[in-house]
Amino acid sequence: MSSTKPVITPQHIIAPQMAVVATSRAPAASDHSEQVDAIRAQDAGLTAGQFGTVYFKPVTVGGIELKLEPLQPSIGTVVHGIDLAKDLDDPDMVSFLRELWLDRRVIMFRNQAHLTRREMVNFAENFGEIGAHHGERDHVPDLPTSAPGFPDMLVLKSGEKRAGAASGWHSDATWSTRPPMGSVLICREAPPVGGDTSFCDAYSMWNGLSDETKAKAERLQALHVGQTHHAMGGETPSAVHPVPRTHPETGRTTLFMPRSFVRKFVDGHDLEANEAQALLAELVDQAGRPEYTCRFRWTAGSLAIWDNRAVQHRATADFWPHTRLMERLTILDYEQDRRVPYYDPTWT
Repeated sequence: MSSTKPVITPQHIIAPQMAVVATSRAPAASDHSEQVDAIRAQDAGLTAGQFGTVYFKPVTVGGIELKLEPLQPSIGTVVHGIDLAKDLDDPDMVSFLRELWLDRRVIMFRNQAHLTRREMVNFAENFGEIGAHHGERDHVPDLPTSAPGFPDMLVLKSGEKRAGAASGWHSDATWSTRPPMGSVLICREAPPVGGDTSFCDAYSMWNGLSDETKAKAERLQALHVGQTHHAMGGETPSAVHPVPRTHPETGRTTLFMPRSFVRKFVDGHDLEANEAQALLAELVDQAGRPEYTCRFRWTAGSLAIWDNRAVQHRATADFWPHTRLMERLTILDYEQDRRVPYYDPTWT
């Protein structure tokens, strides 16, 4: 008979990973209450501070001295030294940040806790048009949770009674025929440890494939299907998109295959069933490779904006029973003819 202690499933837990991590952290706990007490005791006394060496590149834009901290060689930069509430009046600063965003796929900012919801909207509008929770306004889920006074701002709260922050690798709302261009996410309350978000470079995901695999993949389209909480009027949304995608602004090719939403290749290809299954697995497995990925630790007032056309991301389910409170805006390309994913093999 196995002596392995069973995993305790905390009340209202949605993500099974949360329960696994909680059991690992409090193996002697016999019930939900003991787990909570044991984990909170472990995390009591954690103190914010800085130590060690951080490498950054100094840049001056419009008289403001910035420090650019790369999180990984190809993706993710933390921009230090800017106040998003007042430093965006200079068009040179806006242009600099947008170019950095396109180049690094995701850029982050710290110490923005003072940023109001209106100022967050103003910041986001420098990059794109504010969309509904999941992008286009023809799709609003049945159960939205909006910030008061800001119906397009999605509130994402996880804690002891609702630990729903976990997600698999995905790009936002690819089950839509016109997925959003990007997302802006601010942390209003952070757990003392855990709850990070990881981002994966979709350019590298494509570039890392063999020429043989690319030749097969570039002929294919995939079916993307939403999840139950994306339903509208009882209907789960779905869309068909090319497997490789041309970025409409950079012209570069990305691998557009988020594991969380892709179900199969669309019929009409010449692959045998077992070959198609193996290829599908190979493509979705590119997300999360360490050499393509950066990881961002949230603190209250941290903000990130990512290019949904060039990254996949996922939240980490490891911080229960602490609270993680986030607010998100979805942004759409101002140029509507660039919103539909396409693949142009004549581009690089």
